[in-house]
Formats: sequence, structure tokens, C-alpha cells
Amino acid sequence: MKFIHTADWHLGNSMHDIDRKEEAKRFLDWLRERIVDFGAECLVVAGDIFDTANPPVEARRMYFRFLASLLDTCCKNIVLVGGNHDSGALLDAPRDLLEALNIQMVGSMGDRSIEDLVKELTDASGNVVGISAAVPFVRENDLRPYLTDGAENFADCTYKGLYGAVYEAAEKLRAGREIPIVATGHLYAAKLEGRPENDDGRDMKNHGVRDIVGNLGTVPVSVFPEGLDYVALGHIHYTTMVAKNPKVRYSGSPFVLGFDEAKMPHYILTVDLAQGQNPVVEKVEVPHYFEFLRVSGTVESIKEQLNELRNHPTERPLKIEIEYEHTPGIQVHEVLAPAMEGAPFEVVNWRSNRATEMSASDLVEDSLDSVKVLSEEEVFKILLQSKLGVSEVTDEVKKYYDEYLPLFKQVVEEVESESQEEK
Repeated sequence: MKFIHTADWHLGNSMHDIDRKEEAKRFLDWLRERIVDFGAECLVVAGDIFDTANPPVEARRMYFRFLASLLDTCCKNIVLVGGNHDSGALLDAPRDLLEALNIQMVGSMGDRSIEDLVKELTDASGNVVGISAAVPFVRENDLRPYLTDGAENFADCTYKGLYGAVYEAAEKLRAGREIPIVATGHLYAAKLEGRPENDDGRDMKNHGVRDIVGNLGTVPVSVFPEGLDYVALGHIHYTTMVAKNPKVRYSGSPFVLGFDEAKMPHYILTVDLAQGQNPVVEKVEVPHYFEFLRVSGTVESIKEQLNELRNHPTERPLKIEIEYEHTPGIQVHEVLAPAMEGAPFEVVNWRSNRATEMSASDLVEDSLDSVKVLSEEEVFKILLQSKLGVSEVTDEVKKYYDEYLPLFKQVVEEVESESQEEK
């Protein structure tokens, strides 16, 4: 069976208020061409189809237009699962209609049985070529029925129980036929290729990923039964294998979703798969509509870099984040204004290195412009310090930060979503 694995589209994303509709449309048109060129019999999208639980109307239209555009291609199977950014209820709403079009949508576990997650995949002639085991992003309450013995923590034992049950149902449906089983997941796995062996997933910013809401931690590769022929994962924004296992992979996002990801290439994965064999996987780099660049250093250094960019414009629209070293008495915007006026690029975000050194008292005493360059995480940490009446990051601050940051970010996203709707 030949299929394409992709994930983390985040349709409707408007990072730093950039209009990304044309970028998303071009990617989906390009993806359709790759599906046809590769002769893919199936498309697997492993979560975070949308950027928010309540995506813009245009993002929803784009999504449905794309699904409709595949109906007359070689791709006779589409497997879609919800991620932590998606609303499972919204994705599942047209479930019956999508199933009539041979599109398997599992937005959330909801009231589904394990058997509802597995499905036969067929080619253009109606021959069964594989089995999908579509597991979406799962919350703690979804996992509790799958507690098993012999694991070190809640995440390990529940995920192991869930995927064990899914594999058992898929094997039953396979019924001895020599066809592969493809499972999905939207989670944070341990021991990612290119990451330290002791990586526990806490340093999310360096993984091109936003936090999953909840406290399930990282998931070891051992939770996935060896009999699965491929596990298509989402949530990590760069392409990687899990624990050097060629059968368990993240496709990564096709888009730059933060300036920390700007220098990373972004891919989709083409997969040629047969039962009991290692998959033949190729990374296909996604062409970018925008170019993103973080310009950092002293104010004078940044000025020189911006002038250089003025003289050597890029072929694609260039979006810039400025990360400057704070110097008392220097008005950064005034100094850099001449370099930005009429420039062939757009500065969409400002960051100050001083932000990481600010304390709770600075939040009141500092100017509004300095506060604006703080990230959501930094603001939340300072608010915690203020609430606890401390001037430094104590163990108590760290405890509450780890525990409540995901909820804070969820609220921020909901407020931003409502704000976009009002616009």
C-alpha cells in the first residue's frame, strides 16, 4: 500500500497576524499533485488539522474543498484524526457524510468503541490493501479505561492498553490477510531522533511544538505493538523517527509555525508499505510561500542586517522577527525605523533579551513597549511571581508554572480565536 503521511496543518493559523490563507491554499494544491504523482492510495493526516477549536470559516471551506478535490484521484482512502488544537466535536460533525465518501474521520474518542477506530482501506478496484487504526489525540479521561499492569506510570500503561486494544481489533479485521496495519496518534513520544536520550519533553520550544493540554508526559515507543506496520504521528513540527524505529514517525508540519522553526525544512512523507517489512519512506520537502527570518543581536548589528536585507531582497515575501539586546536609553523602534521604511520585508514581531531577566516588579515598573515583547510563557511566569509575592523564580513558581501553563495557554488561544472572529 502506498500512502502519504502528513500532520499539523494548523489551518487558520495567523502567526503574528500574518495572512496565511494563500500559503495554505498553495500547500493543499501542491499536496494534491504529490498524491497523484506518487500514486497514493491513502492520505493520513495525524491531527491538528486546524489551529484553534473554532477555526475561521475560510479555513473550514479550504479544508472541505481539498477533501472534495481528492475524490477523482487515485487516493480512495482518507484517514483524518483530531489533535490537541482541534475541536473533536467540530471535526466529527460531518462524520456520516465523510464516511459516505470513504473518508474516515476520528475527531475524538467520544463514545466510539475500539472497533469504530479500525477500517479497511481499498484500492480503486475495491481490493482491500490495508487496515487503518485511527487513534486521535486522547485526554486522561479517554485513557482511564485502558489502565494495564506492568508500566511505570499512568501515560505508559494507559497508552499501552489503548494501542493494544486497537491492534487486537485491527488484527481481527485483518483476519490473516497479508495486508499492513497503519495506526495514528497525536502525542509526544520519547527518544526522538536528534534529541538527547534523557529528553523528557519539557523543553517544548526546542521541539517546534506547543504544549499538549494535560500532564500525560512523553510516551515510550514500547506502547505501540510490534505487529503494527506503521504508526503515523502528529504533534511534533519537525520530521523525525521515534527511538530509531523506522515504523514510528512524525511527518512534521508543512508550515513554519514559529520563528524557532524558521530554519527547519518541512516535509510530507511518502510511504510504500507491505506487511511485516520496514516501510520505504521518502521525505518530500514542502515549498514555502513565505520566508521567515529571526534577526538578532545589538541594535546597531540589527540595523546593519536590515540594511543588507534591503539591498538583497528575497524571492519570497520575507517576514522578520527582531530579537534585540536591551540597552537602557535606546529607543529601538526609532533607531531601526529608517532601515524598515519602504523595505522589501515586514517586521512582524519584536523580542527583547531583557525579557528573560525580568522579575514580577518589572511588570509594573517597566514600560508598556517592553512588556509587549514578552512571550505568553514569560508573562504567565511573571504573573505567578506577583501572585506568590516573590521576586525570583522559586520551586513553588516552577511547580505552578508546569501545572497550570497548559490551561493558561488554552485560555489565551480561546481569547485570540474570539478576537479573530470579531474582526
